[in-house]
Amino acid sequence: MPDTNYNNIKIGIVGLGLVAEPNLKGYRSHPNAEVVAVCDVDISEAKKFSKKHDIANVYSSYEEMLNSDIDVVNIATPTHLHAPMTMQALNAEKHVHCEKPFCRYLSEGERAIKEANKQKLKIFVGETYLFISSHIKAKKLIDDGMIGTPLQIRMRHGAWNEKPISRINTGPLNRDWRMDPYLSGGGKYPWIFDHAVHFFATAEYFMQNKKINEVHAIKAHNTNDHSLAGAAHDPYITPVTDIPIITWNYEDKACQGLWCRAERLNGKWDFMQGFSTVVIGEFGMIEVLGEGGNNLIWNGEQQHLILHREDKDPLCFRFEEGGDDIWESDISYYCQGHKNQIHHFINSIVYGDQLKYSSEDALQAVRCTLAVIKSAEEGIPILVSSINNEYTAFNE
Repeated sequence: MPDTNYNNIKIGIVGLGLVAEPNLKGYRSHPNAEVVAVCDVDISEAKKFSKKHDIANVYSSYEEMLNSDIDVVNIATPTHLHAPMTMQALNAEKHVHCEKPFCRYLSEGERAIKEANKQKLKIFVGETYLFISSHIKAKKLIDDGMIGTPLQIRMRHGAWNEKPISRINTGPLNRDWRMDPYLSGGGKYPWIFDHAVHFFATAEYFMQNKKINEVHAIKAHNTNDHSLAGAAHDPYITPVTDIPIITWNYEDKACQGLWCRAERLNGKWDFMQGFSTVVIGEFGMIEVLGEGGNNLIWNGEQQHLILHREDKDPLCFRFEEGGDDIWESDISYYCQGHKNQIHHFINSIVYGDQLKYSSEDALQAVRCTLAVIKSAEEGIPILVSSINNEYTAFNE
């Protein structure tokens, strides 16, 4: 267990791509956190980032940063480095905030969890969907019994529209790794592997942490361009097929879920933008916008969450947070969502608060995602529990 000054948690960020700035903002808005170091294999980018944000210590060597006086490592590197870098940080007695997906196969995630427990250190996987204000409110309404027991979840994925001028750099950023079967961990389905962890984390969160039992992926042939899959804002090269629909059931057999995608890249049009979810309960339902979400309309006005209940008038909610730094959306994912999750993580260190999204939860999201890819490949439903600890979506 490291000797930590809880009044001043010192953070080092490794990997200075898309999420580095939102995370930096989150840390700087917490009174007990200070980003004191940045690290990137491209030292010129690291120096540019440190100068822009007035950060004193710059490294191109991860090992050197780990040997410095920091308490937390924020790992924002390509997926294949997540678990190995987490292990290195734990061995250096640092707490870890790691981007999703947690790992590419289960055994490497399990080794990290075992080491963290041994060292009495925290691993927090950045599952921002659980910390978007609209999702936080939806979860509270569900937990307060406003729709009764949640029984079904329907997730809808439309095009995410990027602002003409984003406040975060979404340029190339050496993102070729996201399309690589091995580096991304997703084999033929890199976009699904990178994003489905979001969907499954949300699916268990809204269903009051009921565990997903079995998944079934529906494959499709794109009609407009057989070389593209993923999403229009984030396309991936893939052979012919894609996964536009996923269904699942829970260990509680009364409960089911569905995720579906219709957007420009797969030749379809959907009025709804971004990520949106409907949670169906015994006597009510909630419609809620997530990342990049738009066009949830009631009485001609844009809403962020609508609560429908039997024999009652709908209740509508908006969250005035100034919108997002990237998406044409009022839902603040890259701003408030990242800030909320980072504050939660730092508070867990300072005050000993329990993490509401544990490393075991993050491992479960990877397990479900691997089951989806196996289902797509085999053309049959797959039990989540059947995924072997060494199973990968890619070939070594």
